Order: sequence, then structure tokens, then C-alpha cells
Amino acid sequence: MFAKHCVRTLMVALLVCGGTACGSDGGTSTQKSSACARFFTFEGREYRDVGDFPVEAGSRVGTAVQPACDQHGADGEKRGPDKAAYEVKGVSADVAIAVGDDPDDVEIFVSYDGTELPPEVQKLEDASR
Repeated sequence: MFAKHCVRTLMVALLVCGGTACGSDGGTSTQKSSACARFFTFEGREYRDVGDFPVEAGSRVGTAVQPACDQHGADGEKRGPDKAAYEVKGVSADVAIAVGDDPDDVEIFVSYDGTELPPEVQKLEDASR
């Protein structure tokens, strides 16, 4: 009886998660990884999602483009709409941009190699704790 319950629970969990990473990975924001992670391109650079911490958006600097994901037969279709790109107060737009529909509702995206946040972005993340 116990074994049947465990198998049934496991099957439900797999159906709910759909084979994706359910829940937190337990890592830091710099350890996020996915074959098709969220990112935008802006002025020839790729900006990655580094987690959800508040930033202050400055003036609008242009439009961030969300390119297609090459995974799972996406056939080059865009994953989402283009969004406004804003400067992040205290950080060069070469390093990070705030992306959103309006400056009061943005997420930070960073142009980096994915191993260690640039010091000015790490400082913002630390200050948000």
C-alpha cells in the first residue's frame, strides 16, 4: 500500500512539474541555468536574467529585444514581446539594463558571462537584502 502511494505521488509530481525544474534550485542568482533562459538583446549585447531584486530605473535608453529560443522546435519564433530598456541607476547600460513596460515595474538584466555578477550589480543585490 505504501509503495503504491509513493508511486502515485511521484507520478503526480512529474505531471505537475512537466519535467522542468520545479521549485527553487537552492542556488544563488548567479547560478541560474537553463537551455533557454530568459534574456534580452540590446545594442548588440546579450543581457541575462539574474534574479528578482529591486532596482531603480533611470531614463529610457531604447528597446530590449527578446530573441527566439532554439530549444524544443521553436523554429526561431520570438519568445516574448520587445520591452522598454531603462538605465539602472548607478550602473552603466553596458553592464545592466532595467526591462519592463514602465520604469516603476522593471526587472534587471545583466550583460555578463554567468559566473560572477559584475561588482556594481552585486552591490545592488546585496543592498536589496
